[in-house]
Amino acid sequence: MEKILVSACLFGVKCRYDGGDNPLPLLDSLKEHYEIVAYCPEVEGGLPIPREKSEIRGDKVVSESEKDVTAQYELGAEKALALCRYFGIKTAILKEGSPACGPRKIHDGNFNGNKIDGMGVTAKLLVDNGIRVYSDEDAIGFLLPEERKGKMLKEGAYVSSAAPRKKAFGPKGKAHGRSLGKSRGK
Repeated sequence: MEKILVSACLFGVKCRYDGGDNPLPLLDSLKEHYEIVAYCPEVEGGLPIPREKSEIRGDKVVSESEKDVTAQYELGAEKALALCRYFGIKTAILKEGSPACGPRKIHDGNFNGNKIDGMGVTAKLLVDNGIRVYSDEDAIGFLLPEERKGKMLKEGAYVSSAAPRKKAFGPKGKAHGRSLGKSRGK
C-alpha cells in the first residue's frame, strides 16, 4: 500500500504548539487507500508539547520570546526527508501556516497573525527533494480512487473551500508557474 506523509496534527495527534490538533476529515477516507505516516517535525526535532509559538524570520526560526529554534526545525525536516526516503514516500499533506509544514503560506515573523507567501522548513526540504507537497487547505480529494472521489464529490463531502489545485509543489521548486524562492519576511 502506498504511503503518504501527513502532519501529525491533521491525523488527530495533539502536537500543535498549544497542545491541540487540526483533524482533517478526508484522512478517514484516505487511510482506506493509503498507509498514513503521521509525523510532527517540530516534536521530532526536539521541541516539547506545548511550546511557544515560532515563526520564520529571515533564515531563522524564532520563538515568541526570541529564542532561536532553527536547529530543531532543521532536524525535524531532515528526519522527515529520511522517513520519506526510507519508506519511498512521494506525497505529503502538510498543515498550512506552520513554520515547519506550511507549503504555501507562513506567518510573517512578527507574531501579529499576518501570513505571507512562503514555505515552512520541512515543506521546503521535501519539495527540494522531489516530494509532492499538498496543503490541508487544498481540495485533495483527487488522491482517492476515481469511484470513491466521484461519490464524495457528488455528496459534497470533503470539498475544500480553497480553490482546487491540480498540481502540488514538486521538484526544482516550481508549481503553478511561479518560483518558490520567495522571501520569508524580515
